[in-house]
Amino acid sequence: MTLSSFLIALLGSALAIALLQLLAWARSAAKLERIAEEIVEGRRPRSFVIFGPRSLFRVASRLEAILAARERLSEQIEQQGENFHGVLRNMMEGVAIVDRNHRVELANEVLMKQFGLSSEPSGRTVLESLRVAEIDRLISEAFARQEACSGEISLRDLPSQSELFLIVNAVPMRSEPGQPTQVLLVLHDITEHKRSEERQKEFLANVSHEIRTPLSIFRGYVETLMNASPALAQEEVQRVLKILRRHSLRLSKLVNDLLTLSAVEPGRMHLERSPISIPHFLRRIEADLRQPLQEKRIRLLVQLPENLPKVDGDPFRLEQVFYNLVENAIQYSEPDSTIRIEVDREGERISIRVIDQGVGIPPADLPYVFERFYRADKIRSRQAGGTGLGLSIVKRIVDLHQGRVQIESEPGKGTMVTVTLPSWPLVPPESTPPARPSVAVAPIENPAHTPEGRGRSAPPLLNRAP
Repeated sequence: MTLSSFLIALLGSALAIALLQLLAWARSAAKLERIAEEIVEGRRPRSFVIFGPRSLFRVASRLEAILAARERLSEQIEQQGENFHGVLRNMMEGVAIVDRNHRVELANEVLMKQFGLSSEPSGRTVLESLRVAEIDRLISEAFARQEACSGEISLRDLPSQSELFLIVNAVPMRSEPGQPTQVLLVLHDITEHKRSEERQKEFLANVSHEIRTPLSIFRGYVETLMNASPALAQEEVQRVLKILRRHSLRLSKLVNDLLTLSAVEPGRMHLERSPISIPHFLRRIEADLRQPLQEKRIRLLVQLPENLPKVDGDPFRLEQVFYNLVENAIQYSEPDSTIRIEVDREGERISIRVIDQGVGIPPADLPYVFERFYRADKIRSRQAGGTGLGLSIVKRIVDLHQGRVQIESEPGKGTMVTVTLPSWPLVPPESTPPARPSVAVAPIENPAHTPEGRGRSAPPLLNRAP
């Protein structure tokens, strides 16, 4: 082969190799372009492997790393969004985010419930959706002052309740330095707090009245006795003394209620627990309340199952509970009616129900009867000298016994109060008690009777209303 032929062959080979490399580079570049297009369209390429120039292979590797980082960032953003919405869903307060045009961007279910909204208010203005000018004014003030603003509002004639009290906080938010672009609304429901304040004010007014009236009577009759002539008839003296005694008992009852309520605060009372025989316990209550039962001609019936275990509790404190409940039943029952006490065993617990045929409690009052200062029948309770503390004391004492108290009532048909207490353990607490067999018992009617003259006075009787 001549030199010229060799050079021509060498040049042809070089051109062929260059052409093959150019074709491979073009195919790799086309694949790299397809990979980039898929990434732009939001799809993940099936492969990032490129057979071709090393530079294009490095570019494909970098694209794969960028896509993986973007996917991780998207997952983090999605998780943060889920966490944010989870926080909003589980918040006790109503929350909304509002833009500079006062349009709602986001609102949680609590806010929708507070305002009785059937659909999410996103996209609508605050005035269109919430219809409260005071909230709109707070948002404007928060944007203008660039600081948190708060105010108290009341909503009336809502579908869920008659009146709702809210504290509204408007907090400006900035996504970057400069003017705030959004306002965070947080609406805290203080309705129960307001109601509690009203009940306490009413309670203080009632207590003041209950104290002032007997004291005025005391002062008047004491002055009468002091200025009376020695010839004042003995019958008149006895009448005055009876009046003074009756009002002294009213004062004593009020003071006892207040002291008892203070004593049963958590952490202040130490229970002296012992096994309590329910039949003996209920007979003692019936004996102590025999006089008010006879005065209203009310029959007390007790139904007890057989083989009833003893109750684990403080006898004195549980006497306060059941004196209160039975005396309530007497006070709110009509003459010649019946009060029943039914006892059942529920595993390791004993349920005692006090059932009357009295005036009952309205459904609207039932959720609040165990709150202090609350009285369902205000006029009747006041006439009986009630303080609105009785059922609150009952619940606190039962709670201290790790028990529970429930009340069911229907106006005009009567009330049933169920107190459930733990039974006395048959083995020491640190041991595991054996399973007790379930025993079917038939309730029997057993009027409670006890001998008279035990020389024991009943603890203060409390009124129906807590």
